[in-house]
Amino acid sequence: MIAFMKSKKAIITTSWDDGDPLDKKLSKLLLKHSIPGTFYIPVKNGNKKLLTNENIKDLSKNFEIGGHTLNHSPLSTLSQDVAKDEIMMGKEKLEEICGEIISFAYPRGKYNDVVIQLVKKAEFKGARTAEILRTTINDPFVCHPTAHATNRILLSKGKQMLFSNNKLLFSSLLSSGAIFKTWDKIAKKSLDFVLTNGGIWHLWGHSWEIDENNDWELLDDVLAYVKKKGKEYGVEFLTNGELFENIK
Repeated sequence: MIAFMKSKKAIITTSWDDGDPLDKKLSKLLLKHSIPGTFYIPVKNGNKKLLTNENIKDLSKNFEIGGHTLNHSPLSTLSQDVAKDEIMMGKEKLEEICGEIISFAYPRGKYNDVVIQLVKKAEFKGARTAEILRTTINDPFVCHPTAHATNRILLSKGKQMLFSNNKLLFSSLLSSGAIFKTWDKIAKKSLDFVLTNGGIWHLWGHSWEIDENNDWELLDDVLAYVKKKGKEYGVEFLTNGELFENIK
């Protein structure tokens, strides 16, 4: 069991959702900085173009692939039977391509107690939410990330920031003024907090959103900062799955 929740040990992990073809570009940035990532991929996502099976197989050679349902469906809005099929069929399809899948991300961040139990029954080891400003994990099936690679966080997720249960992190971001700045400033400042206080720093996002916002240079800069600081402080870099497997 990893005891970092009660120690000064720092863990760095990243995750990226939706299986957009731009994940190939994002993966090259992660490789450039030797930072692991977990890519959560649905089998379908409406009419959106996704990574091909061959793309997914290639991606799995260097990164973890995680489940994201069959149709990118918000699970808490579905009947239990439909939600179960979404979770199981999405997992099975991915496993046909790249082998065992142990990590899951709730599409659109929608989950409840029933959904959590369905994910457990599907034999995942843990699941990531979309709620931010967290640096600890009490339950691997409710894994809250720290920072979201988009400025949309400042508007649509303001309440999460205001009512974050990590008051020390929120106070640090508030006092530094980072909370009112762009996502890269929040990412860096929250990493500094974790390096000083211990815990998990978890950056998540979407390659399509990085592209829409023309944030590739920002992401490159943040990843360079993460690698530099991680090496300086001797932190452990893990995939989401490696993180989940070490939490009991």
